[in-house]
Amino acid sequence: MKIYRGIGVMSGSSMDGLDLAYCSFKVDGDQYSFELEQADQIPFDARWKSRLSHLPTQSAEIFAKTHVYFGHWLGKQIKQFIDRYHLRPDFVAAHGQTIFHQPDKSFTTQIGDGETLVSYLPCLLVDNFRNKDVAMKGQGAPLVPLGEQYLFPEYDLFLNLGGIANVTFQQQAFDICPCNGVLNHLYVHTFPESDFDYDPQGQLAAEGEVDEALLQRLNQLNFYKIRPPKSLGWEWTVAQMLPLLRDWDLPIEDLLCTLVEHISFQIARAFRLIAATDRKLLITGGGRHHHFLIARLQEKLMPLGISIVDDFPESWIDYKEAIIFAFLGLRTLLGHPTTLASVTGAPNDLVTGAIHIPPKGGIKFLD
Repeated sequence: MKIYRGIGVMSGSSMDGLDLAYCSFKVDGDQYSFELEQADQIPFDARWKSRLSHLPTQSAEIFAKTHVYFGHWLGKQIKQFIDRYHLRPDFVAAHGQTIFHQPDKSFTTQIGDGETLVSYLPCLLVDNFRNKDVAMKGQGAPLVPLGEQYLFPEYDLFLNLGGIANVTFQQQAFDICPCNGVLNHLYVHTFPESDFDYDPQGQLAAEGEVDEALLQRLNQLNFYKIRPPKSLGWEWTVAQMLPLLRDWDLPIEDLLCTLVEHISFQIARAFRLIAATDRKLLITGGGRHHHFLIARLQEKLMPLGISIVDDFPESWIDYKEAIIFAFLGLRTLLGHPTTLASVTGAPNDLVTGAIHIPPKGGIKFLD
């Protein structure tokens, strides 16, 4: 048995901040176990949120600068995390911030330049987990199912309510629909001076009424006619969903309420599609704190025999994706697959990820 220590670094499409998870992994053949030893959540300030959200429409020069500058910012945050808690990681695994994700056009882009980032580190860095899979005609997403399979074997049905909602069940996984990304966008656009950049616990959405005509139009969007494997990027939401929402002159309460109904409907529909009935469901992601969405989900999932479990350890539930990216970084360094063909649609399981060596070396880990 060998023990490795790594830091997983994750920032999702909802752009609510950076998750850092310092984990120790015990590896015995093909068996893995982990402990979350330290974790932090670092919110993006208003400047970074604005810069990242507007980046898809900026010039090539601004894109190149932001790619490098975000690498500096990530490097500084990780170094401060290491120094603050006196950590001794063998490696860091960073997802980067997704700016484009269009696997149907053979590209996906996560920024945060690895060679810049690793200049702050005392250890190896693994990043760029998606591009090889997309190059091999896969979706490059979702990436977490392999980690769920190895690290959380006691659960068999997973729902992540992040910027995008996605599901994992028996080596099947796919993006379902926009989630926190679009909910938060509408809230911030309506209340730019609010102390929150989200609808706290879904209270505003709970006050609204469902607009049946809008709900029907949302449910007719072409993405929902595509069978898995499939994945979504924020640009799809901008191009396909936001214009539709703008065309409806509704109070913000009704818009949010209708979106919650749409999200819960599509999630239940996805579960029926993969026949994930009579199961216990583990929900992670920021959306698990959206009480109104969870209530609507419970009502729709009850006829399927699906119950939402609450027996998970609170110490790791908010860091699940960061933990999994630490695990994926370890898999890359060990030369083991990090994507599943059954999930992404690539011709076979793949070892993905680019390895960056720190200024003082660090190849020892690979011996």
